[in-house]
Amino acid sequence: MRSLKPLILVLLASLVGVVSAQGLPRDVRMNILSAVVQIVPYDGAADELAPWSGSGTIISPSGYVLTNYHVVGDLALRRHHDWHVIFWTDPDFTDQPPEPYFWARYVAGDPTHDLALLKIEEWIDEEPVAADMVFPHVQVGDSNELLPGDPITIVGYPAISGATITFTFGLMSGWLGEDFESGGKQWIKTDGKISHGNSGGGAFDENGYLIGVPTAGRTVKYEELDVEEQAYVRPIGLAWALLGPNVPDVARASTAPVATAPAAQSQTTQPQAAQAPAGQASTVPPPGVGGTLATPATPAAPAGLSAECDFCYVGDMRLGQVASSAITGQPDGANYHTYGVVVPAGTPSLTIQLAADFDLDMAVKFGSHIQTWADDGDWELRDISDAYGATFTIPNPRAGTWYVDVIYFYDQGSVSYDLNVR
Repeated sequence: MRSLKPLILVLLASLVGVVSAQGLPRDVRMNILSAVVQIVPYDGAADELAPWSGSGTIISPSGYVLTNYHVVGDLALRRHHDWHVIFWTDPDFTDQPPEPYFWARYVAGDPTHDLALLKIEEWIDEEPVAADMVFPHVQVGDSNELLPGDPITIVGYPAISGATITFTFGLMSGWLGEDFESGGKQWIKTDGKISHGNSGGGAFDENGYLIGVPTAGRTVKYEELDVEEQAYVRPIGLAWALLGPNVPDVARASTAPVATAPAAQSQTTQPQAAQAPAGQASTVPPPGVGGTLATPATPAAPAGLSAECDFCYVGDMRLGQVASSAITGQPDGANYHTYGVVVPAGTPSLTIQLAADFDLDMAVKFGSHIQTWADDGDWELRDISDAYGATFTIPNPRAGTWYVDVIYFYDQGSVSYDLNVR
């Protein structure tokens, strides 16, 4: 029996100032407070609850919860607890502390980005929840579309603000690389408030879509009297490598915008599904455009995996292989190269890395070819940011073939790339 013990709320994160912002509509806030929960790990070895708590957000109707890895275990040692108590706030009693309602089991984690995934499986009395139970949940948005100055709402259970659920507002202050100094989209800077217990909760955009996970804060001291408090959110874009293979019913926001091309090069505008050259398969419509894709029938390339084709299936790849090629812009629509990555049973992790010399995008799906790259498409992982490539790491991948689309959305120019699978 997993017994409940008194809690000591101690957790990573620090304090930052609060800047007022326009609040979300009441119905949106009601939905968010129903989906953001408090998490307390259960220490099986000690048969008691861990002496800390964090927050999490339900992201699917079937009860998957996204949080920080350091909430569910020891980030430094990369060890997690298997079971966690889920505390929930009744929307009719927001002035009261959350009550223990469920047990959630650890599903998967990404310690590199300090992210973890739980699945609610039992009521607090350890009775299984019904298989068809629908949990309150939020829609997952597109963090890549954030711009500095956009409003952000931070929701969680910070210890300094009492035991009740807490909303704070701020601005998206900018992007940062992993080291908190360089450029990149590994962190979202915000002046919103993140403090003890907020870690693992939700950061929401102006539509109420989940765009990140509040993770950390720090104090930067430039001179004796020049001190700045900064808070950091993990972009939801970095969570897809965790969510895609493990959550079959992620609640994706259907109206999330897609990335656009830089002004230096024109992008095909609202094309219909492009027509492939004679003897080749039809193409995938770009994100946001309707249509379907016929399974590519172009013969696979030989073992060298150097594609000299458009709108084509290049060939199968084995773990450890690198495909080096170039892809050119097509006036009829977005060009693509598709690869099939064969993953043996028992593979502990799969990393798919695309490196290019210009903006190039990637989408991944297990088991069958991707039919559309639209926001509501059938892909499992997708990166359509303006980065020069993308990287997905999939823990405990399913055995079989993972299909990888390398996508060039421009109607002119050429991009060289390396696709590495390991």
